[in-house]
Amino acid sequence: MAGYSKLFSDILGSTVWGEDYATRIVWISMLAATDANGFVPGSIPGFARIANVSIPEMRHAIERLSAPDPDSRTPDHEGRRIQEVPGGWAILNYAFYRARGQAKGGSHAVIQKRYRDNKRGSA
Repeated sequence: MAGYSKLFSDILGSTVWGEDYATRIVWISMLAATDANGFVPGSIPGFARIANVSIPEMRHAIERLSAPDPDSRTPDHEGRRIQEVPGGWAILNYAFYRARGQAKGGSHAVIQKRYRDNKRGSA
């Protein structure tokens, strides 16, 4: 499990931050575990161990994160954050937030890619 997801500070004002402790922990754990496409591998018992929550808490978190959220600032998918897929879950708005992180000023992703490409070309 190797992934990276930028955590924006505006999560503190989001409706997910108003969820119970276990749901917030599962959500942050999913963001940390996601791959570059927004896929989070796992099963309920396995991911409960990763997030350090009980299996009932994990089931509840999955239910909450999969449910419509009429107050979500991201109305896509009716405010749902995840969808169960074979082998785990998909973070539904992952591409939006990934693009947002790369478009922000101060991102060195483009510069680093150019450096790596140039280094490969000169080797």
